This record gives sequence, structure tokens and C-alpha cells, in this order.
Amino acid sequence: MGRSGLTLIEVIVAMIVLAVGLLGLAAGTGWAVRSAELSRIETNRAAAKQSAVEELRAIPFNQVGTGSATFGAYDVTWRQESSDQNWRLMEIVVEGPGRVPGGGGTVEGQVVDTIHYRLIAP
Repeated sequence: MGRSGLTLIEVIVAMIVLAVGLLGLAAGTGWAVRSAELSRIETNRAAAKQSAVEELRAIPFNQVGTGSATFGAYDVTWRQESSDQNWRLMEIVVEGPGRVPGGGGTVEGQVVDTIHYRLIAP
């Protein structure tokens, strides 16, 4: 006559498999949340850069010079590096939350990032 039910070994193996699966799911969820937060920060940082460029483009070409603005959590400054009668090379510095360069995804509150933008005379 056969016995029905599970042996103790089968129950332990099932619990181990379930525990490993749940730990993997928890780790995956943490990674997804962290990636979403990094993406949000980088998107906001790029939007601040784009807003600065748009603000520069709105200034009449002959009046472009040094300036600053705040876009959300980001302080942006710009200055003219060099120029010609047909163009102006602007240095745009963004300071605010961001990913630390070479930090493996580490986020800090005050990361400084510099871009260069060339304005062309109309």
C-alpha cells in the first residue's frame, strides 16, 4: 500500500526553491526602482540643459552674454567663451542632483556638468 503526501525532504526543497525565487524577485524590484530613479534624475538634468539652450536662443544675438537661471532643482549659468560676428560659443554649467561621473551610478545632490553650445547669428 502506497503512502500519500509529501516527505519532509520534499517540503524543505520546495521551501528553498520558493525562498530563492522570492529573493531574486526582491533584488530585481530594487534594481528596477533604482534604475527608474536614475532615469528620472538624468531626464530632469537634460531638461535643465535644454531649457538653458532655449533661453539663450530667445535672447537677441547681439545681447547674449553671461547669465544664470534655475530650472527645478538645477542651477544653470552660462558665459560666452569665444565669438565671431556670425557665432558665439557658450559654456553652460549645470549644477544639481546627478550621477557622479565614474561613480558607478552613485547619485549626489550637487554634481557639476559643463556643455558647450554654439549660437549662430540669424
